[in-house]
Amino acid sequence: MSTAPYLRNLRKAELTELAEVSDLKDYADLKKAELETALDSHLRANSSIFSGEKRLADYYKRLAQPARVSSPVKKEPKAETSSIASEEKKFTRRRKPSAEVDETEPEKTTTPSAPVVAARTPARLARSPLSFASSLPPSPAVVTDAIDRQTTIVREKVSDAWTKSGITERSDALRSALSSVKSIETIIVVLELISLSRELVPLRYLTTFPAVDSIATPEFSVKVPDLFVLITGAFWAPFLLWALTSLVLPLTAAYFFNLSLRAQTSHSYSTRRASAVASPATFDPLVYNIAKALVSYLVYANHFTFWETFSHFSLERVNVSIPGQWPGLVTGSAIGILTSLYEAILKK
Repeated sequence: MSTAPYLRNLRKAELTELAEVSDLKDYADLKKAELETALDSHLRANSSIFSGEKRLADYYKRLAQPARVSSPVKKEPKAETSSIASEEKKFTRRRKPSAEVDETEPEKTTTPSAPVVAARTPARLARSPLSFASSLPPSPAVVTDAIDRQTTIVREKVSDAWTKSGITERSDALRSALSSVKSIETIIVVLELISLSRELVPLRYLTTFPAVDSIATPEFSVKVPDLFVLITGAFWAPFLLWALTSLVLPLTAAYFFNLSLRAQTSHSYSTRRASAVASPATFDPLVYNIAKALVSYLVYANHFTFWETFSHFSLERVNVSIPGQWPGLVTGSAIGILTSLYEAILKK
């Protein structure tokens, strides 16, 4: 059956839609009659490509019917033609992309005895050549914007995770705690105590873990501090000497010779003037470091034994255990003196 009457019954808008679906070239300037002829020739020549297109199913259904229709029973009634036209109008209102492919089987013809000669091609071959081009981004700017959006999302997630971890607040709190002369002095004293403990408390062998060949781990011995040394005089004599020279005597001098007791600060206001006494520190850090430097030099450099209270052996054990020996003690005191002066200048 010739499909020319079928195309003649369609409007030009419907013909234009079929031309777009079948990728017909240069159809915009054609008149309706010319468009019918060109579209008929194009669809016949490319029936293997577009026979699977759902919107062209009616065309190829009529094309597949026999050329002669002798039985009046096989003649399509007008009601069916009108229903087909209404279906075409629905497809016109609901236009789909040309790259969309109906992977279902085409409808069978209404005539039981008519043979089906339309070739069924796979969905991959039935796609339009322009489908790959339509899947590409329209411009590099779109790709750049997408990358920027993803980068912003990742940056926000990392920032939220960092904020929720609380590392910033903890680092600020630690910095605030360490930004004082008292913190610096505490760190110096703790380092001296750790060094002295390693010298006075020996490590005793406990056991040995054997090597594990499966994970290539060598054998290693386990040692623990020998706490029995705490009941001997070999521990308490050096420890009391260090406590006397680094804590007791310097803190006593810093308590009684407290220069911050005399410090006063004045505050000026727009309406009145008032003077207020700043709260002094219990121990003057400047006097503490000066006294510690003098006592350390006198005891460990000149071997002052507090009138034979401590032995020279105890003096040497303490002096050897401190990093840098007595010059290290004097250096730590000098650092404390400088930080005390700097803090006092900042308070003025």
